[in-house]
Amino acid sequence: MIHSNYNIKHLNSFGLSCTVNKLIEINNEDDLYLINSNPDFFSTKNIILGLGSNSVFVNDYFNGTVLLIKNKGIKIIEEDKNSIVIEAYSGEDWNDLVNFACGNSWWGIENLAAVPSSVGAAIVQNIGAYGQEIKDSFLCCTTYNPLTNQWKEYNNEECKFDYRYSIFKYQTQLEIIWKIRLKLSKNPKPNTSYSAIKEKIEREAIKITNPKQMSQLVTQIRNSKLPNPKELPNAGSFFKNPIINQEHFNSLKETYPQIPSYPSLKGVKIAAGWLIEQAGWKGKRVGNVGMHEKQALVMVNYGNAKGEEIVNLANEIEKSIKNIFNINLEKEVHIIL
Repeated sequence: MIHSNYNIKHLNSFGLSCTVNKLIEINNEDDLYLINSNPDFFSTKNIILGLGSNSVFVNDYFNGTVLLIKNKGIKIIEEDKNSIVIEAYSGEDWNDLVNFACGNSWWGIENLAAVPSSVGAAIVQNIGAYGQEIKDSFLCCTTYNPLTNQWKEYNNEECKFDYRYSIFKYQTQLEIIWKIRLKLSKNPKPNTSYSAIKEKIEREAIKITNPKQMSQLVTQIRNSKLPNPKELPNAGSFFKNPIINQEHFNSLKETYPQIPSYPSLKGVKIAAGWLIEQAGWKGKRVGNVGMHEKQALVMVNYGNAKGEEIVNLANEIEKSIKNIFNINLEKEVHIIL
């Protein structure tokens, strides 16, 4: 179905009012012809939208085409006594896929429970939480390029996954991730390396015996720290955790002994939320937007915010962190002009 001059306020978790020139709903392969039958698609800018949980529409009007991917389906491809390969279409809600896997006692994505995302967007972002990333269980994905009318398959290596990154994040050619395959384990593999998980398990004397337990535990932790987008519109973590070199970290450690850090192949990863809190932004409101009172990494829309307000506040925070810590913050959300 093609919609003209369509307001997508209900299709983005920030609740930003934005009217798009065209919105095309894609529910199955037959719907892909709608793209090529729309002349505006080849003359304007175009974006792909899943659940809209990581998108900031800056302007009130988007003069382009939004492809809303809503294809559904999860199935088993192959399995043996130790593992199973499942296939999921990109329009599926990510948490539905996690629940499906955990409900069948398959390990590998349980720590990614309650991440607001579609399956396709999860690959674009290489979502990660509580010690897991999707790349850890990802096998391959199938994409469709509406400009060339070609299908293509990418394996794990070809996606060039990195921290909150894949080759699909900054595309030079528009490719729709159509479906993905994950390899999950049938053998117990609880990942309790993340401090919040470890502390809760020790404090409540919990014994993790199945992935559903872990997903429920992670969901409880997330809900205690993060605002529900349906109650307080937001896009989750607004900034990436920055990675700095060892020398820079050592210098900061002398001034800030309590600075939280994590090892990284590229240096030392610093908790962006801690930086933002130390700079005085936690719980601070500017107009209709602000940083959440419980989680400084989450920017929220207190009501009727415009995309421009969100970007302006983000830019002020970036300047502040640069001035205080000499660290460049990078936005995790997708800014759409």
